[in-house]
Amino acid sequence: MRSNQNRAVSLACGLAVLVLAPGVSAQLPGVAAPPAVIVNASELGATMRQSAANNTLDTKVAETPVKGGLIRVGIIYRERPETRALIHQELTEIYYIVSGGGTLVTGGTAEDVQPVSDPPNLGPTPSFFVTQIGGETRRVGVGDVVILPAGLPHRLSELDGPTSYIIYRFEGAQPQ
Repeated sequence: MRSNQNRAVSLACGLAVLVLAPGVSAQLPGVAAPPAVIVNASELGATMRQSAANNTLDTKVAETPVKGGLIRVGIIYRERPETRALIHQELTEIYYIVSGGGTLVTGGTAEDVQPVSDPPNLGPTPSFFVTQIGGETRRVGVGDVVILPAGLPHRLSELDGPTSYIIYRFEGAQPQ
């Protein structure tokens, strides 16, 4: 089990470097690119262990500006399923399941929409709790990658026990 978790963290760190590195082409004269962000496996693993030990739901690990917005990487630790779905109006999320798993429900119709105050590490994007009617139900588990476009209702309706996943969040630039 520990070996699988170490492989998962290493794979996720590699993905973080690829996603968070702002371009591979030569830098244009007079155009400063933001620095690359590297989240090493030991930092990610330590944050994951601390989140589980403290029962912390959502922990930001790193962020960097990119063309068109901002990318954040964090750790999610869940012990309970979500009773209501979430919709992030301007935020696309990618999950990489590291431990546990469960039933993911996406899409459907959103009813009883209520604004939610997200943790500060999510940024200023409007998010909402909704009652999700219908949608697509799928099982997710260790090693799975889930892409949740902005505006899509989503929730883990059942868990197979405590579940941790690395989350990559892309938020488009806010209008000035």
